Amino acid sequence: MANELVSKRFSAKAATYDQYAVVQQEMASILAKSIFSGTRQVQSLLEIGSGTGGLTWLLRAQFPLCEYVALDIAPGMVKQARERFREDTRIRFELADVERWVWEERSETYDLAASSACFQWLQQPARTAAGLYKLLRPGGQLFFSTFGPGTFQELHRSFDSAYRLLDRPPERHGLSYLTPEQWRDICLGAGFASVESERTRRTLYYPDVRSFLQAVKAIGANAGGKSSGTGLGQRRLLTAMMAEYQRLYGDERGVPVTYELVFIRAKKA
Repeated sequence: MANELVSKRFSAKAATYDQYAVVQQEMASILAKSIFSGTRQVQSLLEIGSGTGGLTWLLRAQFPLCEYVALDIAPGMVKQARERFREDTRIRFELADVERWVWEERSETYDLAASSACFQWLQQPARTAAGLYKLLRPGGQLFFSTFGPGTFQELHRSFDSAYRLLDRPPERHGLSYLTPEQWRDICLGAGFASVESERTRRTLYYPDVRSFLQAVKAIGANAGGKSSGTGLGQRRLLTAMMAEYQRLYGDERGVPVTYELVFIRAKKA
C-alpha cells in the first residue's frame, strides 16, 4: 500500500484509534517491557510510527530525561500526540515518512530506536532497516513489534472459500506479513551484529464479521481490502466471505480473529 494512502487513512482515524486498537496497545506494552529489561542508559531515542503516543507514554516514563524524536506519517496522529505531550519539551514529534527520513539524518545519532505495530507498512523494509542501523550509535539497539503471517488467518481462509464458491480466481486481501525469520535476515543484512525474535498469538472475539471489519477500519487499516475490484462483484465477494467466516468459525462467543505478534531486538556492534 502506498505510503500516501497509509498516511491519509490513519490520519482520518486518529480520533478513534485508541478506542479500537486493543491488540496494538498490548503490543506496545510487551515491547516496552522488553526494552526496559534490555536497555539501561538512553540519551537519545527515536520512535517510528508513534501514532497517538501509546508507546511514547510508556517509554517516556522509563527514560524521562532523554532527547526523544517521534515520527509518524499521518498528520492526524502527530496532532493527537503533540497535544497529549504538550508539556514535555524534550519530545519532538515530526510528520515524516521514515523510509525517506532515515537517509536525511546524521549518522550515529541515537542510542535506541523503537517501533510498535508499524513495520508491516514499510514499502522497503530492508532499505529502511539499513537506514536505522546507520542512525544508531555503536552498541545501539532497535526494538520493534509487528504482525506475523498468522494474522487474520480466519479472514484469509474465508476469502479463499468465498472465491471457490463464486468460481473466481483467488486474490490476496490486506497486507502480506513477514515471518520472524525474514525480519531476522533483514536486520542481519542491514548490518546488525545480533538479532533476537519472539512470536506469540492472540485471539479476540467480535459479535460478527462486520463488527470485526469495522473495528479494523476504525484504526485506519482495511483488513478486507485489495488492490483491484469494485462494484457489484466486490459486494458479492464480501457477502460470501462474511457468510463463510460465520459458518467456519462462528460460535456462541462470536467470531474469532487471530493476531500473530512478532517482536524483534537487533543490536549494533
